[in-house]
Amino acid sequence: MSRKIKTNYDLWREENMKDPEFRRLYKEEEAKFSVSQKIRRLREKLGMTQQSLAKKVKTTQSAIARIESADYEGHSLSKLEEIAKALGAALVIDFIPARKIKKSA
Repeated sequence: MSRKIKTNYDLWREENMKDPEFRRLYKEEEAKFSVSQKIRRLREKLGMTQQSLAKKVKTTQSAIARIESADYEGHSLSKLEEIAKALGAALVIDFIPARKIKKSA
């Protein structure tokens, strides 16, 4: 069985994740990035442009670009539901006990 070689990033992340504040902020950023990337990947998989998605959602291409940005913090549930519908997807939100998250970190 082969072992994964840890990169410098892996080592840096592993060390910094010991700090509770860093871990909290990292998880927040990871969640924002995940939402943005899921939207972008599904849109691209469907062969849609930001412009065509914007038209279906009745917004602008620049608004879709912002939503697909990992830095965007304004995700509203209603807008995510509109985007999911336009992409032919279901929006699923789940609550996971914090203790399970800590074990996986």
